[in-house]
This record gives sequence, structure tokens and C-alpha cells, in this order.
Amino acid sequence: MNLQRWLWTFVCTSMLFLSAIPVTQAALDDTEPWPTPTCSADRQNWTMGLIYCNDEASLGYTLFSPIPSNTTYLIDHEGRELHQWSSPGEHRPALSAYLLPDGDLLRTANIAQTAVGNFSGGGTGGKVERIAWDGTLEWSWEYSSTLHISHHDIEPMPNGNLLMIAWEERTEEEALQAGRNPAIASDSPGGENNVWPDHIIEVKPVGSNDAEIVWRWYAWDHLIQDYDETKDNYGVVADHPELLNINYVGATGNQAGRADWMHCNGLDYNSALDQIALSCRGMNEVYIIDHSTTTEEAAGHTGGNAGKGGDILYRWGNPQVYHKGLSSDQQFFAQHDVQWIETGHPDEGGLIVFNNGVGRYPAYSSVDIIHPPTDNGTYVLQANGTFGPNLPSWTWDQGEAMYSGAISGAQALTNGNILVTHGTQGTLYEVNRDGEIVWEYIGPVGPNGSYVQGEPLPEGNRVGTTANAIFKATHYPVDHPAFTNRTLLGMDYIEHWNDSCPEEEAWGWDKNGDGCVDDSDDDGVSDPYDRCGLGDDSVDEDDDGIIDACDALVDSDGDGVANSVDLCEGHDDAVDEDNDGLPEPCDTLVDSDNDTVPDSLDLCEGHDDLVDDDDDSLPDGCDPLLDTDGDGVGDSEDICPIGDDTLDADLDGLPDACDDAPQPVENTTTVEEDQTRDSSDSPDQAENQASLLTRYSFEILLVGGMVLVGLLRMYTRFSKR
Repeated sequence: MNLQRWLWTFVCTSMLFLSAIPVTQAALDDTEPWPTPTCSADRQNWTMGLIYCNDEASLGYTLFSPIPSNTTYLIDHEGRELHQWSSPGEHRPALSAYLLPDGDLLRTANIAQTAVGNFSGGGTGGKVERIAWDGTLEWSWEYSSTLHISHHDIEPMPNGNLLMIAWEERTEEEALQAGRNPAIASDSPGGENNVWPDHIIEVKPVGSNDAEIVWRWYAWDHLIQDYDETKDNYGVVADHPELLNINYVGATGNQAGRADWMHCNGLDYNSALDQIALSCRGMNEVYIIDHSTTTEEAAGHTGGNAGKGGDILYRWGNPQVYHKGLSSDQQFFAQHDVQWIETGHPDEGGLIVFNNGVGRYPAYSSVDIIHPPTDNGTYVLQANGTFGPNLPSWTWDQGEAMYSGAISGAQALTNGNILVTHGTQGTLYEVNRDGEIVWEYIGPVGPNGSYVQGEPLPEGNRVGTTANAIFKATHYPVDHPAFTNRTLLGMDYIEHWNDSCPEEEAWGWDKNGDGCVDDSDDDGVSDPYDRCGLGDDSVDEDDDGIIDACDALVDSDGDGVANSVDLCEGHDDAVDEDNDGLPEPCDTLVDSDNDTVPDSLDLCEGHDDLVDDDDDSLPDGCDPLLDTDGDGVGDSEDICPIGDDTLDADLDGLPDACDDAPQPVENTTTVEEDQTRDSSDSPDQAENQASLLTRYSFEILLVGGMVLVGLLRMYTRFSKR
């Protein structure tokens, strides 16, 4: 009695506890929100700003300088403005900007409108500015004259110096003496067939507006030509891949043969190798040169760590430039930007380049990664005289949907993703290794400041460009030294937009960008508290505490079979005694022995009820006396299966039915013998009694068993009282 009461109390308490679980879960939903997603946006109706992101997006910050603006912006992964720097001189960028470890901004400045000289190529700069976090101008310096001007890109160095790309002007006479073919040149803006080869300088800032040039490299010192043997630099171009062919023209259209012959647009410094990577659009090539040289060695062909002076150590993209290969071997098409991939990235040690695709058919842009082959640190030529590899190790494109005829860049991020700047469209993408876009941002700044969200972006003044163009963006991880001891709180979006819920802090939970906390599945539960963003949080058919829309196994009857494929709802699908594929509770014919007789009516389980050779209504499989001829002798011992074994008139041991010549036996028994025998011991009587017991033994056992079962049930019932 006490045990039964305890068990009943336990069952009732357990049921009460389980019934309270949904109430407890609901309370948690109201008080304990989910952690804010890394990034969640899908704003297909937006025209600018953050368009899309998911949890694979990097947590760091992105720096970009809109070409039409004099302001540089730092945004977080949600597209919110963190900081901005405006040029004290109100200069547009020309074109790059970088964040320094102390939080200062180092940017190029376009002073082309006031510069002297004939330089007017795209990307003209002339000035560099260093602006403190608070906007104070700490240093500026102009590198501009009638003979030279900086352009496109700069590179901060670990020693506090910076590298700069610049043009120098060479006259028509100097170009001819260097072996340049005048037929390939067209008039420069100055009216003469002069040429602007590129050079690189290393600059050490001095004071607030001065600098010392501590190192120089000039492309003009490393030329070769096979046009005029009477002029300088004559030789076999194919035999000198370390030199630049002055008569190669890779530009197309109205740029072909112009003074801006090389049009270098990007550089990067590898401090571990003490080498410089240089991208030159006009040559359709990237180069690696030695920085370990002195300026004097850089002008020659010996010296430095590589022992080759300022000669080219490695080049890739267009072997036609040095008379190797065919047009089909060209890989780069007016590319921009080149960067070494840092340690920790899957492609560490490689070079990443934005391949604009100008002149490629069909026209499309791509991001390419190459790994220069080396032998003990030396870049080696392949057997065919070209630098490998033959193809990029990784490439990404969007087909003709992404084509930028100018500017643009690419950066390998520490998490393995790639930041892509589709420059002419002012669009930034972050893509993973599988080429999937995990973050998309469209620059919202034009010549007159920020645009209005939802309005179309205006077209720029160049074909294929919009007025929000960006040269290239740079991503910085959250642990970058520039952010040390700085409070970075996302303010608002750069663009003007309408916040429908200004009283709500919707950051991270505003996927559609209306300013309100989302209820993505329209179940009445806001996303921060939604336990299942795919469906109604109130629907949990199997009461397992997991919302059905997010439940990998909705199993109402707890049989381990999902409702969607459950053959017998409310019952265990695994119970199938007759193995017919139908669970028993839902099986209209449970027939374990497959004799077409349901188990509930089966007289002989495990055997065919229809097999009854002796027609005694007992299936042979359960018949203790299978007696086909009904003579009381089982078939297994039956001497004569076609007749009564007890009938043997001639007592020859062969029943009469199977005896071909049965003969009666004479009665030789004496009267005395009969008289001495007890009437109860009559052979016939004893035989008849034995026969009856044998014939009805099964019925007797059956009745006896039923009586025994009844007695057991009565005993059990009374024992419970």
C-alpha cells in the first residue's frame, strides 16, 4: 500500500513539473534575449549603406575615402560610422588612405588643380597629410614640381617612413635616346612626345611640413629595347626579364602610347623580405623589387640582399612584355592594387590583386591570388623562360555583373575572407573562401556629402562610374593598435535615412533596415527573444521544449520517428510483430506467422492454422496427437496411416487395413484361464480406457489449464484486497 501511494505521488509530481516547462521557457523569452548576432542584414530595397551581411562577416572596421569627398570614414560591420577625418586643406584623396598604429590617418591629397607641370594622368596627387584622431593636421608635405608629382598610392612603413609612387617627366629627346620608338607615342598634354616613367621614394617626415627622401628607385634605370641598336639599353628583350621593355604599350584606347606609359597604381611593403610589390596598369604586370639596396645600388644591377640591385626580381601577369608567350598567356588586364597576404591567412605569402579586366572578353573584373615560386628565397623562372605560376591559385568574380574599368582593390583578411572594392561603383564586398558574399556595403557619399537612403545614386562624370567611387577600402581588426584605449561606439549611418522606431535600439536586430527590432517570422515574438526565428514559437507539438519550426525531430508520440514520416501516429512505429511494415497499433491484420489468421484469433501461433491433416480442428503445428486416420495412434508412430492400428485380426503385428491377407486367430484360451482373470483386467476394457485417455488427452489438458488460470486470477484479485 505505501509503495503504491509513493509511486502515484511521484507520477503526479513529475507530470506537474513537465507541464510547467513551457511557462518557464516563456518567462526566459521575456527577460533573457539572445546574444546580438555578429551581423544580420538583408536590405534589398536599400540603395546604399549596408545591404547584406551574415555571421561570417568580420568583426573589424573598414576605412574608405570617397573620391569625390575630402573626408575619410571609418565604419563598423553594421555600416555605422565610428569616426571621420576631414582634410584640413579640403583636398580630395589621391587616392589612398591608411590608419596608423597611433590612430592617426595618413592620406594622399589631390592638388592637381594647383600643381605645376604637365602631369594630368588619373590618380594625380602631389601631397600627403597626416591627421590626428581629433582632426588636427600633424604633418603635410608636397611632392610636386615641373619634373615630378606623386600619385595613386602610398605605403606606411614600420620605421615610421612611407613609400610613395610618383611620375617623373622625361623629354622626347631623352625618350629617343633611351631607345623609345616614336611611332608608339602620341602627344602628351605638353605637346611633345615626352614620357612619364614611374619611380618610388622612401620619405622620412621632418617637422610639420618637411621630409627627407632617404631612398629612391627609378624604372628609367632598368630599361631594355630592341628597336634601335644605336641607342641606349639595346639588347634582346626576351633574354632580360629583369628589365622593362620601353617599347611595350599595354594601354588601350586614347591612353595607348601616352606619356603615362607605366601607370603604376599600387604598392606594398614586405618588411620580412625587405621587398616592394608594385602594380603597373599600363604594363598589365605586377613587380617585386629589392628594397634592401642603397639608392646607388637601386640604380644599378648589383647589390642588395638579392644581389641584383634595382632590377626586377619577379614579374607576373603579361609575359608578352618581355617577349615571352602569346596574348593567350596574358592574365592581368589593367589591374589595380597589389598586396602581400599576411601570415595566418590560408594564402599567406601570396599576392592578391584586383584584376580589372580591361580588354578581356567578355569584360569582367576579378580578384586573383598568385604564389610566386621561390627557391631558397630566390624567384625562379620556369623552363619556358616565364615566371610562374601559370594561373592564379584562387580567383573570384561575378561575371559581367562586376566590371570596373578603373581604380578598385582587394585585401586578404585575417579570418580568411577577402575584402573587395568595386571602385567605380563604390561597392565593398567581403567574400569567403567559397566565393560567397558575406558582407556588402555601397558607399553613400558623393561630391556634396551624404546621399538619402532609398534614392538612386547619381551617375558620375565617367563612363561606368558613379559619383560615390572609392579607390580602395582597408579593413582593420578590432585589436589593431589604433583602437587601443579608444571608445568606438557606432553612431548613425553616414547616409540620411528614416528611422521608423527612434525609441528602439535596433542595431543587430534590424535586418530590413527600418530602424525597428524585427519579428522575422511574424509570430509575435521579437527576434532578440525568439527561440526559433523560422516559425511560431508557440507551436511545439511534441512538447520537447524545441519549437517545431526549429526542431530537427518533431515526434509527438516519442517513438523516434518524425511526425512527417510517422506510419502510426500516437504509437511506437518500431512495434511490428508480423514484420509487414505496418506498426501493430495501426495494423488491421496482425499476423505474426503469416497464415492469414490474425494473432487475436490464431489457434496456433507460429504455425499455419490452415494446416490440419487430421481434421480435428487443431492446426498440426500445435496438435499433440496428429492422427490422420483417427485410430488414436499419432502419425509419427502409426504403423498403418490408412486404418485403425488396433485392428489386427491375425495378430501378425500388421493392422488389417495394411495387411494384404488378414486371417482370424483360433481361440485357444482355456476356461480356467478366463475364470482366474479379474473382470476389471479384461484386455478389451483396459485397451478401451487407454484409448479414451489418449484420444482426449489434449481436451483434458486444455480444460485443466483454463481452470488453473481462473484460480490464479481469483488468487490475484483477493490478494490485492
